[in-house]
Amino acid sequence: MRAVTQSNLRDAIAVIAMVAGCTAPGCSSNAQPADLTPVSASALILQKWAGDELNHLSVILHSDTLVECGGKSDLWKLVETVDRGYTRRAYQLTERGNKVLFAIDLKESGKGHEITLRGPYSFEITNITPGTQPDTRIVEFQWQIDWAKAPADLKLCLPKFELTGHEVALFRLDGIAWKFISYLRPEDVPPPPSAAAALQ
Repeated sequence: MRAVTQSNLRDAIAVIAMVAGCTAPGCSSNAQPADLTPVSASALILQKWAGDELNHLSVILHSDTLVECGGKSDLWKLVETVDRGYTRRAYQLTERGNKVLFAIDLKESGKGHEITLRGPYSFEITNITPGTQPDTRIVEFQWQIDWAKAPADLKLCLPKFELTGHEVALFRLDGIAWKFISYLRPEDVPPPPSAAAALQ
């Protein structure tokens, strides 16, 4: 399946309308919900992201130059606060940085910087499996920053090829329509049905 971008939103909304099923008078009241497909899951993800929901995805970077670069580019600054006699030092996003990033947790060691992004993203659904309940689905997708549409400030200090990741999302059937509920932590992802059966 080709990568989906946030610019595909108009097409995605049309897909959601079709997937929602028949609600007009004269349609069968016994209409069965359609199963979740990569196309409909992509549309629901884009719909959430368009509303600034569930679109803050994080990456871990190792770089000895990132902190200095972001400081010189006015994306973040070092702030010292005193709490009960202890001085805490931490980097905080500036007004400029807040426009392109959601959060940062930068390390003086240069190892394990956590950057939480705002997008824009492109992504591809890689797997859809049944959840622990019959009305749930587990959707896996690979995402990356849509570099062509990313703001210039995002590109100043962050490496293009490291702004990528893998997410697992929970979808639930609500009536005859699927909804994107949340992301799952790796430890919360249920084993595949065959693996679950083997454990019993």
